Amino acid sequence: MKPENESKTSFERGISANTVMLPIIGVLAALYIVIIILIIHINSTGMGVSQLMQMSSDYTENATALLAGSSLMAETSMNFIMMPLAENGTVNVYPLIAYANELGIDRRGDQVVERFRGYDVSAEAFHLIVAAADSANFLMDAQIHAISLVCADYPLPDRPPLNMIPLRELTAEEQAMSAEERLAAARRLFLNSEYSQHKQAVSENVNACVASIKATNGYVIAETSRHFEVDRILLWISMIVVIAIMAFNFFVLYHWLILPLDDYVRLIDTDETLDDGKGLREVRLLAGAYNRLLKRRDGLESILRSAAETDTLTGLPNRYGFEQYLLESGRSGYSLAVFLFDINYLKVTNDTLGHAAGDKLIRSAADCIRECFGLEDENNCFRFGGDEFAAVEKNCAREKIDRMVKHFELSQAERGISISWGYAFTEEIGNTTVKKMMDEADKHMYERKEKMHGKRSGEKQGDEAADGACDEKPTERV
Repeated sequence: MKPENESKTSFERGISANTVMLPIIGVLAALYIVIIILIIHINSTGMGVSQLMQMSSDYTENATALLAGSSLMAETSMNFIMMPLAENGTVNVYPLIAYANELGIDRRGDQVVERFRGYDVSAEAFHLIVAAADSANFLMDAQIHAISLVCADYPLPDRPPLNMIPLRELTAEEQAMSAEERLAAARRLFLNSEYSQHKQAVSENVNACVASIKATNGYVIAETSRHFEVDRILLWISMIVVIAIMAFNFFVLYHWLILPLDDYVRLIDTDETLDDGKGLREVRLLAGAYNRLLKRRDGLESILRSAAETDTLTGLPNRYGFEQYLLESGRSGYSLAVFLFDINYLKVTNDTLGHAAGDKLIRSAADCIRECFGLEDENNCFRFGGDEFAAVEKNCAREKIDRMVKHFELSQAERGISISWGYAFTEEIGNTTVKKMMDEADKHMYERKEKMHGKRSGEKQGDEAADGACDEKPTERV
């Protein structure tokens, strides 16, 4: 006994489409999921980096705002203390206007520290900003004290924003001083070493805090960016793999499916057998099924060809040809006319003059029908019974039919024969059926036959005997 794989025919071998496609679909589905996850992760990482950079910028801006505000207050207050009077002898309020405006901005030491409590910064950065805020607060206390000493002798106008400066009440000792002594005391508050140290401390601590924030966030950003790059590389790899799989899938389908089917189309047009030894198993099964069908068809055609396709007496196609022609004529898209004919007096001719004369009458009738209704490029006239003929006209108008009928009547007279006829016509064959047209043509033919013979209901049998007409029912129509 042969092994199972050896007993299979060539079209039963081969790889099935499921064997090829299901693993590919599974791999592609997994890769698509990976790609979606990577895209989501990359977007999330990118947003995280962007948010981290924005937070780092916000933290740095808040820290440097403390330094900027402290420096502005130190400079404006110093300008007022060093020159309390303007050149016109009025109080020099312009530096203090800038000072008062700065006081109204939300970037004082304690305010900045409070915001930093909610920031995600290192302990080192937080301690540095607290130290800077303490020094800034010391400077602001010294500045308010000095401004209060000077304003005791050079009072400020009571108007915004000057009235927003929180002037301090002087001690009894300070009140007992002369104007020059209070001015000198105010200047000493700015010029002592402790004030200078705190001023420098604000700058150093703020700069150190900014550096710490940048270092910490820079490390996190660098790590996040590294993961981002890894995800991006994995995404590219996944997309390249998907493209490669799709290319392989296209190659498989093109080589094992499209090319064989293309060959099949070409071979089918030429009625050749298909190559059932290439392509996917389903393609091979298709080729095998077609080859078996083609083999059965060729056998049937051989049987049909063995039957007579042409009437030997008239040379016209016989009933089989008529049936095939009607099958092809049943498609939509054109007009159609079906003619049926019946030879008159054939029986009388056979009985009185012999069958040779009857055969001659049949041939003459066939020639008449073919001459009047036949086409040069088609066999559209048929003998499908003893004395029964038919003709089929495609794409014809009623005017043409009328001309053919007149020619037919004249041709009968010239040949000395009599043929009963009837026809059915339709502008669009899709609106009716060939069978209905055959029934209608048959009806008209027998109406004309009865009219010609002058049949009456009580004289039918005598008339039939007199004229020898073939009154038997015609053979079954198609």
